[in-house]
Amino acid sequence: MSKEDIQLKMSERLITVADMLKGDEILTVADVGCDHGYVSIYLVQKKIAKSCIAMDVRRGPLSAAASNISDYGLDMKITTRLSDGLKELKKGEALAVVIAGMGGKLMEKIIEEGNLYDLGIKVAVFQPQSDIAEFRQFIRDKGYVITDERVVFEDGKYYFPMKVSVSDATDSTKSAYDKALETLFADSGEIDIQTKKRICNRYGECNLLRKEPLLLAYLEHGRKVLESILENLDESHNERKKDIVEELSDISFAQKILR
Repeated sequence: MSKEDIQLKMSERLITVADMLKGDEILTVADVGCDHGYVSIYLVQKKIAKSCIAMDVRRGPLSAAASNISDYGLDMKITTRLSDGLKELKKGEALAVVIAGMGGKLMEKIIEEGNLYDLGIKVAVFQPQSDIAEFRQFIRDKGYVITDERVVFEDGKYYFPMKVSVSDATDSTKSAYDKALETLFADSGEIDIQTKKRICNRYGECNLLRKEPLLLAYLEHGRKVLESILENLDESHNERKKDIVEELSDISFAQKILR
């Protein structure tokens, strides 16, 4: 296997996740749920990280990762470790962490149990597969700051990898979220703060500020799905109808921002 082939074996989603760490002074990355180890291999090959710890709770994928790492001649720069989430990572071993391709609730559990602050993690890239709005709020509640986000459309599904500042979440950095709210909704008239926060949780303030083109397609798809559901609900589903109307309103606000 050629050392140059790793990018060809990776999905656009995983390449985007790994590339979000570019530009940071990173010695070691903890790749949690490493699967085949491709993200760790890519990070080292592209010199985004000097070394990686590829971690997985399952022996099978970890064995496959070790084999791939060996094939690429990176045994001295990437180590494999059997670990349930971050439980086997020691303080100071890594400055960054990547957790991608898991359900949002499982990722929240891993982050709660791992305590990124105590581990010395400075920056993280998270890519939850589900419960994305709730996950964004969870990140905020932890005191972390979403500094960048992307939208990836792959195999008929939208993904939202996000870069998060952990240890460097200073007061000035945290205020960036408040400034984003002011900027995004400056021309929205009387819209309450909870609605603003809900829209950012649903779609990502970084995507809205950057006017991410793929987000427009995501919103339009969501609007069509919700309108179709709404047409088929009867009076016995008033609460569901109320939720859908609220989300359609949020989509309209987000579309105005992007246009």
